[in-house]
Amino acid sequence: MFSPGQKKARNKYAVEVELEDGKVQTLFVFVAPDMRVIDMLNDERMFIPFETTDGTITIYKKHAIKRLTELFAAERTATKDPYDIIDVSAKASDKEVHEAYRRAIASVHPDHIQALGLPQDFIELATRRAMAVNDAYDRIKRERNMQPVEQPPFN
Repeated sequence: MFSPGQKKARNKYAVEVELEDGKVQTLFVFVAPDMRVIDMLNDERMFIPFETTDGTITIYKKHAIKRLTELFAAERTATKDPYDIIDVSAKASDKEVHEAYRRAIASVHPDHIQALGLPQDFIELATRRAMAVNDAYDRIKRERNMQPVEQPPFN
């Protein structure tokens, strides 16, 4: 059982939070391994603790949060399953795998994170995450012997 001095395992997620007053912040939130960020928003708690980039804890009332967007999962790369890394089922079609890869890489691409004006720590984390996403997709392509996906021409 859980003893008072023992910490529960949590996954750390970088999120962008927009409050009802229009203030937007990039913060970290900690979620139990068996939960998603959205599950945390829908649980019975009235308050959610966030960690700022300098390590301090800030607590917000749930009803004060207008929008919360997950930037990338800092701990999701701990898994070795390439399908988990790009967040797609192993039973998905090649096209679905490719689309999941595109979504996963778009959210953590270092250029995207840098364009948001986030601190260097976020950019380094995004770079590691992007490498893990690319590696996972390469492993899936090799395993499935996937053919290149046709991309529409740019106009």
